[in-house]
Amino acid sequence: MKNTPPPPLLKYEDHIKALDDVVRHCIAVSQACAGIPAPTGAHYYASVLFTSLCTRGVSLLTLLPRSPLVPKSLEQWDYSSCAGLVRSILEVRLAFFYLCAEEVSADEWNCRWNLFNLHDCTSRISLFQDMPGEAGEITGFQAQAEELKDRLRANAFFVGLSQKSQNKLINGHSAYHLPLEEIAARAGVELKVFRWLYRLFSSQVHGLPLAFYRMGEQNRGQGVYSETEESYTKLCIAFAISLFAHASDEMKVLFPSANDGRFQILSSTLAWQSVRG
Repeated sequence: MKNTPPPPLLKYEDHIKALDDVVRHCIAVSQACAGIPAPTGAHYYASVLFTSLCTRGVSLLTLLPRSPLVPKSLEQWDYSSCAGLVRSILEVRLAFFYLCAEEVSADEWNCRWNLFNLHDCTSRISLFQDMPGEAGEITGFQAQAEELKDRLRANAFFVGLSQKSQNKLINGHSAYHLPLEEIAARAGVELKVFRWLYRLFSSQVHGLPLAFYRMGEQNRGQGVYSETEESYTKLCIAFAISLFAHASDEMKVLFPSANDGRFQILSSTLAWQSVRG
């Protein structure tokens, strides 16, 4: 007699339906915000980052087994890949909160923004240094980096930081002036939960021993259903739901007109089609 693995518990189906619902809701909010002028830089980047969150949400639903989004002939259970994607969702969620949702002074916002700009510029310099035939691009980015450093040195919030922090941030290797775990706590993720899940998800992203040791004993990492795969997949889904829900609430605060009639009548089906198309 063929040994058929048991189907996922109903609770898994509840998890994936809840994720499907919240991602559809986020897409509807994003569509409702389309065309609304951004009164500040925070609003502009909120639109950019929230769109990125929606895109990653669709990707997560596409990857998950028994997703309402994409009928599959092969049911692939792979919580490790889900974990990597949810870590990405977490990081975009934190960037959204840090640059767009948290209320700070104009000086602090400009400091945060220019640290992002400097990190982007420095990252591009490193990228082009290692990319064959692209060394000519570096000079322009180096000039931009110096201009951004001058902006930071003239920023009242930046010069109010400790000298140690200024020295660390001015090299452009840190995008944030706060530790990620502190940003996460401010954004509603409990500190212990952040440390636990970020470490767990990162081990899957980097293919560290924690990701592949004991695969046989725990019956995971083989693409087929197991209780371990289901348990970790539900963990990924539940955490992602909380990230999307918080970001959606903050987006509607930033764009209150997204709660008008256009939002109420927006079709979730059409929203899905617009993203998939």
